[in-house]
Amino acid sequence: MIRSLLTAFGLVLLLAAHAQEPTLRGDKGSFFAHWGYNRAWYSLSDIQFNGPGYDFTLCDVVAKDRPVPFGKDYFKLTYISIPQYNYRIGWHFQDQWSLSLGLDHMKYVVQNDQVVRMDGYADETLSHQATGQDGSRDVALTEDLLRYEHSDGLNLLSIDLDHYNALWTSASGKQRLRFYKGVHAGPVIPRSDVRLFGNGINNRFNIAGFGVGAQLGFHFTFLKHFYLRNTLKAGWIDLPNVLTTGNDVDHAKQHFWFVQHAIVFGGQFRFGK
Repeated sequence: MIRSLLTAFGLVLLLAAHAQEPTLRGDKGSFFAHWGYNRAWYSLSDIQFNGPGYDFTLCDVVAKDRPVPFGKDYFKLTYISIPQYNYRIGWHFQDQWSLSLGLDHMKYVVQNDQVVRMDGYADETLSHQATGQDGSRDVALTEDLLRYEHSDGLNLLSIDLDHYNALWTSASGKQRLRFYKGVHAGPVIPRSDVRLFGNGINNRFNIAGFGVGAQLGFHFTFLKHFYLRNTLKAGWIDLPNVLTTGNDVDHAKQHFWFVQHAIVFGGQFRFGK
């Protein structure tokens, strides 16, 4: 699934790079802000855990997002931060270019009871299932061995640079459809909920690593100042400093690819004249 999405993403980027350059006027100097929701998909990941009495890697671990079923959580202000959300503010420094800062609140949940290869060692006082000398063996990720989630947010705080191409404009100029593509980079600040060998905690927010990638999508403006944006984003996340049990000596690290689809609603405006 993740390979198919990444392939499709790359093909669209390639076509966009060779598209004819259109003319856009009137956006320079304007600001925009939006809010919306996302779904995410992740590649397999090797997760390395280390601390007193253990140092091992779980190989090719499967993880998924955790979307909230569509309903009141998406519309009531008291529930608005429960689903997987995106928000962003930005500035058009040229008619065809924008720079923005925002947060993608994804969720990353390792699927329990999957069987994976374990390389390394764990002391027998920690886990009978994972006990072994340095080597490889298959283990099932049961609750007593591991629960591992960035479920209070796999939070990617990124700066995005985007380029816009005009596709269609109404006669009044109040409705417009644009295609855009860009790149993003920034720190990843998860709140990781981890139980390792039955011990753990829902940790504090922590700068665990960084993410980089690219995005593309369609931007539909209506009534001149409001817009809907449909975005496909893909990238690489490297987390060398994941908090686990709550003890300073216990850590994990991992990296993986992600693909995200988001739909957001926003407004575009300018200050002064």
